[in-house]
Amino acid sequence: MVREEIKAIEEEINKSSDLIAVKNLQVISKLDTLLLKEGEELKRKNYSALCLVERTLSPEDIKKLESLKDLKLNQKTPIRVLHRRTLATREKLLHSIQAKIISDHLLQLKLETQAGTYVKEFVHGDFGRTWPSLGTLLNTNADILELDVENIHLEWPPKPKS
Repeated sequence: MVREEIKAIEEEINKSSDLIAVKNLQVISKLDTLLLKEGEELKRKNYSALCLVERTLSPEDIKKLESLKDLKLNQKTPIRVLHRRTLATREKLLHSIQAKIISDHLLQLKLETQAGTYVKEFVHGDFGRTWPSLGTLLNTNADILELDVENIHLEWPPKPKS
C-alpha cells in the first residue's frame, strides 16, 4: 500500500465521524510491534479513575494521597484475570496521585503508574490481593466506577517511512 492510499484512508475515516480521529495511519511491520513490549517495566501510564468510597473524605485524606510518590504496590494476579495469567505477586510503582473530592462519596483520581499496574485492583484491593490499596490507605471501602487511560508514555507509532 502506498503512502497516498494510506493518507486517503485516514482522511476518509476522519470525514466519516466526529466521534473518532485518526492520525499517522500507517502499515507497520511485525518487528515494529515488538517495540510495544520492549522495555515494558520502564513505561508509564496515566489514568483517570472515578471512585466510590464508603466514608466521607477530608482534605487531609487528599493531602495524604497526593503526598505519596513512587508507592510500591504488591499485586497478586487479580481474580478477574487468574484464568488466563500465571499466579504471581508483582511489585509495581504508583508514581503519583492527584485526587479531587467530587461529593461525599465520590473521588476523582489522576494516577501515573508503571505499565502493568492493575489499577482497578489498586482501588478496591481485590480481597487483599493488592497491598496497599486505595481502601487501605484511606481506611475505608473503595470501588471503581470509571477508568480511562489518558496517556501512555511511549514513542508510538514509529515514524512513517517515506
